[in-house]
Amino acid sequence: MPEKTIAPTRSNYLRTRKSFERAREGYELLERKRQILVMELMGKMQAASVAQGQVREVMKRAFEALERAAVAAGSERLLREGCAIPVGHRLSIRTRSVMGVNVPEISFHSHRLPLPFGLLEGASGADEVCKSFHDALELIVRLAEVENAVLRLAREVKRTQRRVNALEKIFIPEYEDILKFIGDSLEERDREDMVIMKKVKLMRQAAREAQSGRLAAEEGHG
Repeated sequence: MPEKTIAPTRSNYLRTRKSFERAREGYELLERKRQILVMELMGKMQAASVAQGQVREVMKRAFEALERAAVAAGSERLLREGCAIPVGHRLSIRTRSVMGVNVPEISFHSHRLPLPFGLLEGASGADEVCKSFHDALELIVRLAEVENAVLRLAREVKRTQRRVNALEKIFIPEYEDILKFIGDSLEERDREDMVIMKKVKLMRQAAREAQSGRLAAEEGHG
């Protein structure tokens, strides 16, 4: 909104003042939103870091168990038995709103179904492999939850920061410049009007004095 396109009138000043106040209120609200989102994001990032470490550790143990079982019983036998293991897991997903951002909350429900082979007939270490990878599932679900939240929150923080910057660095200074331009113009106009009024007053006073002088002179001649 360039200054030269704004007529320096009182109505434009009041209109611009209202826009300026709305911009300030919007800036304050967005800044509070940004701070809350950043705090939430930092908490989720810390949780994600912890979850990543836990997943790395549990997966390391699971693959070590798989390697031992493969050496003891052979990869082909483990593969056949793995294909026969029943799956009894369920995920439920809901969301909660954090300043308008839908953050997922994932619940992992595990149903330990009986294995289709007994301890004697199963491959050596197969039960340990099954248990190790089963234990990893809940941690993987937790990691997926917090990483997804981090992505969503980071995206909203970036979007909010852009809007905060636009208000702080563009719109609010622009409104301030316009208000100063109109205010200075109105003050200058008021000063000019005052000077004109003083001149008119002096001219009227001089005219009255001149008229009084003429009347006095006429009375003296009479």
